Amino acid sequence: MDAEHVAGDLASVLLTEDRILTRVGELAGTIAKDYAGREPVFVGVLGGAATFTVDLARALETQVEIGWMAMRSYTTSKRSSGSVRLLKDLDLEIEGRDVIITETVIDTGLTMSWLIANLQQRRPASIAVCALMRKPHSPAFDVPTYVGFDVEPGLIVGYGLDYRGHYRNLRCAAVLAPHAVR
Repeated sequence: MDAEHVAGDLASVLLTEDRILTRVGELAGTIAKDYAGREPVFVGVLGGAATFTVDLARALETQVEIGWMAMRSYTTSKRSSGSVRLLKDLDLEIEGRDVIITETVIDTGLTMSWLIANLQQRRPASIAVCALMRKPHSPAFDVPTYVGFDVEPGLIVGYGLDYRGHYRNLRCAAVLAPHAVR
């Protein structure tokens, strides 16, 4: 779905599909260089990071295994609940392996901090984070972090991110207009 199909719901388009895919390719190139001779495991955060994770994996010119986890750290009002609940655990063994957590946007850092701590208990060789977008005031993590874009605050939808189940299939990343938040 293109932004024009839901233009009345959007305050602004942050990133076009072309800009996203160009940056995803650049991130993949950096990861390929940093992990030369190794086969990292991507751990994608469902459901928002599915699109980004797959596009990043497809942009790599090397083998990569993908696993998925799902957590909830927001209430239905989209306010941080202050805790993380595991909804789906990782199905892969990561002990001794290089893990790259993939996420579309880092906001408060609550979910990412919890996920890093959880995966560290599984004794991987290394952990890194790769996020397409990072909002201001997001915390720094004690692991290598790859970031595609620093973006302004706002409820971001598209490119896998949803609001109440809608907009995931929007090809760009956009800020939802206040009147569309119900």
